[in-house]
Amino acid sequence: MVKKYLMAVLLTISILCTGAPSIIIDGGHFTNVGKETPSFVYDGVSVAYLFDFGGKNSLELGGGVSFVSPVSSRDYFQNDFFNTVLKVFVGQAYDFTGESSAGLRVVSRVGFLVLNFGKFGFFYSIAPVFYVRVGFLSFGVSVGLEIEQFFGEKTLPVFHTGGEITYRF
Repeated sequence: MVKKYLMAVLLTISILCTGAPSIIIDGGHFTNVGKETPSFVYDGVSVAYLFDFGGKNSLELGGGVSFVSPVSSRDYFQNDFFNTVLKVFVGQAYDFTGESSAGLRVVSRVGFLVLNFGKFGFFYSIAPVFYVRVGFLSFGVSVGLEIEQFFGEKTLPVFHTGGEITYRF
């Protein structure tokens, strides 16, 4: 019985590791752009699993949790409340440089977001990531634009900056 479980675990690991997948952990600072929209500022962490199929294009699945800053307007920050933004996304990454030690990757993501467990919406983001690879790890810096649309509200253009650590299996 133990051999069957061990074989199942090894088989799962080998399937997940085929094609050099990666785990990406990135942190970011998000702030909306424009004076006509209410202030919306938040910081958070995302985790994504990147499926690399041997080319320059990769597919990523992930999610993130962020905390809304008190400098945000009352439309987004509520006193005496656990102010969070939860995201679930699917994305595509295109690596211009392939297997080099330094490079450029462009990541686009689309997904759903939830603000304070009460406002729901979707988002689309695109960001170039400049990275340096050291063995199985790579360290990157990104700057990008995100469009957020909460249902029944105005579209928010959001500027974001961040850093990431990627581990390749």
